[in-house]
Amino acid sequence: MLYLRDLWRRHRRKVLVTAGVLGSGYLLYKLYDAHKRRLIDLESFGFHYVDRMQLHFENIQRIADTTTLPHAMPHLSCRIAEDLNLSHLMERLVKGKDQSNSLSSLEKLELWDSLKILSFTRMVVSIWAVTILSLYIRVQVNILGRYLYIDIARGLGSSYLLVSALHFYL
Repeated sequence: MLYLRDLWRRHRRKVLVTAGVLGSGYLLYKLYDAHKRRLIDLESFGFHYVDRMQLHFENIQRIADTTTLPHAMPHLSCRIAEDLNLSHLMERLVKGKDQSNSLSSLEKLELWDSLKILSFTRMVVSIWAVTILSLYIRVQVNILGRYLYIDIARGLGSSYLLVSALHFYL
């Protein structure tokens, strides 16, 4: 017993410093491990959240591509055909072909040039309008779908206005 007391007196400071260093190291390890576990949990939740958002986004894109856009395309096609009507030029060319003396060759060339310009304009406007319409529909449906997703994720259900607005675009 005397031997242990003498050993303690001689090495007390060394033992306390060693215990303090080891205890601090253990505490830091535990804090680091807890932080690492929290990051792993957040990452797994984040990946799950990202997967759900990706699936939701793909469903919204499918709705926009299969339902909303095809519903709007006939109206767009009619508007372009009305605004850039080629029928009057075609009728004049057909009449000029049937009656050779009604149109001179210069008038026929002018009609063909007008027809080329108008048909090229119609093609460019069609491509541009479909692109803009597609972009507009995708943005609108994604905004509405995002609000709907957030409401459902919060457990609020969907509000009547969002559902009615989404059905308007569908």
